[in-house]
Amino acid sequence: MTEAPPSGPSAGRAEAGGTPPPATFLDRLDRALARLLDRAAVSPFRAALIVALVALAVTLPGLAALPVTDRDEARFVQATKQMLETGELVDIRFQDEPRWKKPVGIYWLQAAATSAFGGTEAPVWAYRIPSALAVVLGALATLWAAWPLAGPRAALIAGIALPTAILATVEAHIAKTDATLMLCAVVALGALGRALAGRSGRHTWLAFWLALAVSILVKGPVVPTIVALAGVGVWLGLLRLPRLGALRPLAGLLLTALIVAPWLVAIWVISEGRFFAESVGEDLIAKVREGQESHGAPPGVYLALVWLTFWPWAAFLPLAARRLWAGRREVGAVLVLAWVVPFWLLLEAVPTKLPHYVLPLYPALAIAVGAALAGPPAAPPGRWPGRLAAVLMALPAVGLGLAVIALPLAVEGVLVWQAALLGIAGAGLGLVAARAARRGLRLAQAASGVLAALALYPAALHFALPAMATAFPSPRMAALAEQFAPCASGPLMSLGYREPSLVFLTETATVLGPPDAIAARLVADPGAMALVESRWRPILDDLLGPEAPPLIERAALSYFNYNRGKSETAHLLTRDDPRWAACTPPQ
Repeated sequence: MTEAPPSGPSAGRAEAGGTPPPATFLDRLDRALARLLDRAAVSPFRAALIVALVALAVTLPGLAALPVTDRDEARFVQATKQMLETGELVDIRFQDEPRWKKPVGIYWLQAAATSAFGGTEAPVWAYRIPSALAVVLGALATLWAAWPLAGPRAALIAGIALPTAILATVEAHIAKTDATLMLCAVVALGALGRALAGRSGRHTWLAFWLALAVSILVKGPVVPTIVALAGVGVWLGLLRLPRLGALRPLAGLLLTALIVAPWLVAIWVISEGRFFAESVGEDLIAKVREGQESHGAPPGVYLALVWLTFWPWAAFLPLAARRLWAGRREVGAVLVLAWVVPFWLLLEAVPTKLPHYVLPLYPALAIAVGAALAGPPAAPPGRWPGRLAAVLMALPAVGLGLAVIALPLAVEGVLVWQAALLGIAGAGLGLVAARAARRGLRLAQAASGVLAALALYPAALHFALPAMATAFPSPRMAALAEQFAPCASGPLMSLGYREPSLVFLTETATVLGPPDAIAARLVADPGAMALVESRWRPILDDLLGPEAPPLIERAALSYFNYNRGKSETAHLLTRDDPRWAACTPPQ
């Protein structure tokens, strides 16, 4: 993965002999980008500034505008909210249910982030700060990791590639573990790479072991497994044991134990050992044995998804793979292959599959792509490879551009003009990138793809999705509950709609069933209120019986439940009692 002298694809074609064709705009753009890349990569500070600005440009739009999503994000943020309410920093719970399938790290990070923005009253974007910050820092860490392995120009491209990939941008906007886990992975593997390349600094070992310790507190053995597999892969690739003395294994293991052990002991005592039974026995082993929570899929799914989730950089993966194989005896190429291949194969073999499971490997893909684009100019692609690259660039861009226009129209019947303008611009830039891909102008292709991403991601996350209130019913339900709360004698009850976002947006005491308990409360308390989906109303009536006090419908909400894939209507029901008159608007 050593870096070649600067030269662009156009220069490579001119050297092939004959008179070159007249330069087009894309040719001139490609050469200009090569010069800009050389200037930007001269200084680590300049490169880091560019990477940080690009990362912020994709992470900030939509961070506050996007409603809380179900179900994973809502469970994480509600559990963190309860941590702030109770002051309990070890025994994590969603309402009364223990959250013993995942370690505590992400809840601590979210609690720290929200404490400065209102604590229990903080908006959902405050809970997303660790994820957004992890993607920004992950981009900078990718730059840092790639610099000694692939050279400055490749490192700069890699630092830009990681945050602009679709999957990384999405995870930056969701308050859960995966972006933070990716940051831990790139810091640990980057430190390992520097040790292998003989470029360790005074604190490289500290970065390595801190990243491992934090990753264990965030998601258990995932990053240590990637590192262990990478170590074996490097050994096999270089045909020698890697020298890791610069990472100070004994001191590092002791430091990791000092960081992780106190929480492990505390959760063992509090849960009476059940945390380990649930996290390992019921979660990890269950995922390995069979598809968990309807997320089973055959091997090959991640390979099929990467062409979308790694857009706009996926079109460069075939070139990156060829360059990696050609340099398979170099330390940088061996580390990238050892970082990606073993854990990828492991994930493909495990029945439970979710798109974000491969995110810790995406920094390595970014480094591979950066090295390929910064390397010697490749020959223009053949007819079919060029067409395939063009399709891989254009199809996601055009598809996303159309989606940000069509979805609000279909769901809400409104045209979100900001999303439409950005969607059209992004789709157009995707077509420009496809044109550059056909001609083998890879820097112009990459730059056009990044610009398309900078238009399309805000179009979706900041404008189109937040405008689809029908697909995010919990905020409207919470507003309805707040309207009637002064007349109620207890928390909102919900029958049928059980999304955790409703709990987060109302209160921890919100009741999500069961139907018999809700029926009993409605009979006993004239101040009880319940949101009841239409499909559950006959069941509720049967439970109430003919002698029960009559129920009055105070309001109704229609919505689309994307987790169930069905349209629903929920009715706010209360007893026919005078107390409700003060909260019910006149008809």
